[in-house]
Amino acid sequence: MGLKQVWGIIPIVKRNQQFMNKLQQRIKSLLNEYKKQQENRYWYVATITFSTDTFYRRVNSISEFYKRLSNSKTALPGNPTNREWWQKLDPNGFYDFSPTKETIVLSFVLETKVKLNENEFKARAKKIVPYLDISIGTKEQKEFEFELAFEREFYYKYEPKVELFGDIKRNNKI
Repeated sequence: MGLKQVWGIIPIVKRNQQFMNKLQQRIKSLLNEYKKQQENRYWYVATITFSTDTFYRRVNSISEFYKRLSNSKTALPGNPTNREWWQKLDPNGFYDFSPTKETIVLSFVLETKVKLNENEFKARAKKIVPYLDISIGTKEQKEFEFELAFEREFYYKYEPKVELFGDIKRNNKI
């Protein structure tokens, strides 16, 4: 009788092994698909410093600046409108700002489907409001600084003034 119980278990174990192998194959396939998606994405941290006076002379709010950058019909000569350019980037991420009496620092953390032309980003931002300083870093170029900026800007400072955009906002991925 004890022998029959052992033999009765073996087919179940074999079926579980086959199932696990299929499950493992599916997981491996999903991970490879995810890896390919991530390879075709680019991560950026952009920090723009404006004079507070100049900023508020040109736009009424941070959200207006974002709307003009991402959704206006304004264009650089010989280039698509900001709306078309932003749709091509298809960015996800968030922006945050730190105002003082003298300056406003606007920080973007974004993921795009196509590589960001840094000079074009700078020119489009400058056309909306002339800035004092701008820096754009990529995850590949500045791995450590990117991680620190992401941590600082998001995890430690997530407040109502942080604005989400792209799929992150639509899908509440946070």
